[in-house]
Amino acid sequence: MKDIRLVIGDKNYSSWSLCPWLLLKMFDIEFEEIQIALYQDNTAEKLGPYSPSLKVPVLLHREITVWDSLAICEYINEELVKGGAWPSNPRRRASARSVSNEIHSEFPALKKHWPMNCKASMKLSLSEQLFNEVARIDAIWNCCRHKFGENGDYLFGRFSIADCLFAPTAVIFNSYQPELSQPAREYLETLLDNPFVQKWMAQGRGEIERLPVSWAHAS
Repeated sequence: MKDIRLVIGDKNYSSWSLCPWLLLKMFDIEFEEIQIALYQDNTAEKLGPYSPSLKVPVLLHREITVWDSLAICEYINEELVKGGAWPSNPRRRASARSVSNEIHSEFPALKKHWPMNCKASMKLSLSEQLFNEVARIDAIWNCCRHKFGENGDYLFGRFSIADCLFAPTAVIFNSYQPELSQPAREYLETLLDNPFVQKWMAQGRGEIERLPVSWAHAS
């Protein structure tokens, strides 16, 4: 058994499971992937041995259990990649942490009305709240790329946790097709072109369709 186990949900639906999964893949860290189907009568029962919150994702590393996507990414950064998953410059790192926490904790309309679905492809009208949230994400991507993106194609140049936290948003935008500025569109394509994001989306599309009854099993 590998020292590191990552418990995730359905790849088609579980947006937050993508974040630590992508981080482990990008840093070439071997791990055992444990997938538990969400929205089933026995989901909580199956999550019980792994997750104190009965949610995914969950990281198990020897005797340590970490849950919540951002907490897991921070743990990976501190314990497994020696701080290499955040920008090394303090100003860049502060901005990267700020925008990562913002996408993790805010944007309620996006999370409610545009759940991740790798199989979806549609263009929908936007409510005022949803329009404002998309505009805020566009502004974040524009600002970070303009200020900090000179050394690569990711949000802060080289790949970081910030890109992991925005990867589900990229999948969502790919499905629901909002209008974006050119710099934001270019960053979106960078995330969608990532080979591991492509692999996740392909596997999500290949899953057996289940109608979700709740979106409460991820964080």
